[in-house]
Amino acid sequence: MKSDTHTVKQLFKQDVRYMVPLYQRPYVWNRAEQWEPLWKDVTDLLQHQESGTESWSHFLGAVVLDHEKTVPGQIPRYTVIDGQQRLTTLQLLIAAAARAAAEAGAEKDAKLLRGLVANDPLEAEGIDRFKVWPTNANRAAFAAVMAEDGPPQGHTDDPGNLIDEAFDYFTDRAAEYLKGEGVEHPDEEEIATRAERLRITLCELLKVVAITLEQDDNAQVIFETLNARGTPLLSLDLVKNAVFHRAGNEGRDTDRLYERVWKPQLDDDHWREEQRQGRLNRPRGELFLMHWLTMRLERVVPATELFATFRQGILDRTGDAEALIRELCADAEVIRSFENMSPDTPEGEFFARFEALNAGTFQPLVLLLFRSPEVTVERRRRALRILESWLARRALMRLTTQNYNRLVASLLGKMKADLPRADEVLRDALAGPEGASGHWPRDAEFVDHLCSREAYNNVAKYRLTMALAAVEASLHSNKTEQLLGGESYSLEHLLPQNWEQHWPLTDSTGAPLEGEALARASEERSARLHRLGNLTIVAQSLNSALSNAPWTKKRSELNRHSVLLLNSRLAERDTWDEQAIDEHGEWLARRLTEIWPGPESSNWA
Repeated sequence: MKSDTHTVKQLFKQDVRYMVPLYQRPYVWNRAEQWEPLWKDVTDLLQHQESGTESWSHFLGAVVLDHEKTVPGQIPRYTVIDGQQRLTTLQLLIAAAARAAAEAGAEKDAKLLRGLVANDPLEAEGIDRFKVWPTNANRAAFAAVMAEDGPPQGHTDDPGNLIDEAFDYFTDRAAEYLKGEGVEHPDEEEIATRAERLRITLCELLKVVAITLEQDDNAQVIFETLNARGTPLLSLDLVKNAVFHRAGNEGRDTDRLYERVWKPQLDDDHWREEQRQGRLNRPRGELFLMHWLTMRLERVVPATELFATFRQGILDRTGDAEALIRELCADAEVIRSFENMSPDTPEGEFFARFEALNAGTFQPLVLLLFRSPEVTVERRRRALRILESWLARRALMRLTTQNYNRLVASLLGKMKADLPRADEVLRDALAGPEGASGHWPRDAEFVDHLCSREAYNNVAKYRLTMALAAVEASLHSNKTEQLLGGESYSLEHLLPQNWEQHWPLTDSTGAPLEGEALARASEERSARLHRLGNLTIVAQSLNSALSNAPWTKKRSELNRHSVLLLNSRLAERDTWDEQAIDEHGEWLARRLTEIWPGPESSNWA
């Protein structure tokens, strides 16, 4: 590499083309973090000039350029490896200053500034007129604002980028400077002086270090070094850069490939949105790449090693970058579809519960089932039910999630070896002797746990709500009216946590218990208070109304306001006591064994 310090005038004076590759990020600089500080630097330089002392200069940073091969007579072209945000902003600033100068009547300075943003029309036509040509997402807006007379009539601001906003901001600031602070009607001589000072400041006092790659330098490696450490770029951004760079080297039409394949699937804000998995929030794009790599490579890929793993494990071993791009985008479409499954379908029901089970670790396995044409719809649905049953039983029993990553890697390898029988392979693997991390509880163990252990304080409330909602759904038939809109449930203790006032402990004659008998009865009640059998689901507003009320009132309120069949069954009881909790708990447990069959079930035959 060789580096030179250039003024802005030296950087843009000659006819030149600085090309930002389509696979780099769009323009993201904004007012608070970049435009205002830059204009403050310009203002400081202007004020220093006005003071009459020796001129300062201001260093703007570096740009990294890769000189492209051109034929004699062609305008020199450079690929922008790093610094595209800086180059784009400089062009917008200069064009804005030229526009403000022209509108203020300073035609000479306006023309000199225009010479730094547009190539000679005798040498260049069309888009070759632009000295900087940004990435695809910004080209239409950039071309509009960079026109000599400003954006054409009918131009609308694209809310998807900040090009218009940047141009307007710098135009307003330049116009304010040329007019002068507090001056109502500035004279032409003062405007001319200010316009010249502004032009000199922008052209001569702002400096950039231009680092130009030489023949033996690897542009891709340099891009990764500059952008992979400590910057906002996602691993998916680095993947895009690398895979399109490879596609370009293979002679593919990268513009067409980007517009028709990558952009519709992987180039929008959806993939930058934060999504929770486990204890952390991560961008969706990072989670997709993590799951995709695990699915492809059958091994755990840490979040900190996504791009390095992709490059070494995938890209360096492929001979067709276009096919790889199409595969990534197709799988991204599959992953994205998981969020929009109809709740009335087996798949939609699975994903609603899958989220409550917080089972993102198994997403690579689910992706494999949906992306593989060898897996029929029937077998895929059965595989989803098997996985859901295994996850739900373990979650309700609070069995360890340690080593789930290793288990997923093992399952992926086994299923890939026999995809047409993916459901059977999955069942056999989960029912096998996988140890504590893979144990699939059998019916007797599952029922005993749910009937004899506290659920409320040991299992996450949203999982208990999910389990009771699953019981409710299992009671519905084609004769059941469907609720309008989405349901939002709240957990309710039938025997309230603060039961002493309205739920006295009495003997068979109704007399209050005392002494040792009271102590034993209190102990038995406390043991059942948080069990599954004492819980139901209701609307939040109904939960507040029920509160610590006695059973007669709770029963009446459930009859009057709850439309859930689960609560209709409860309201049939005249009393609610320890025996009722035990009976209802066993009924719920048995029902859950039917919803989520165990490894011994004939359902999997």
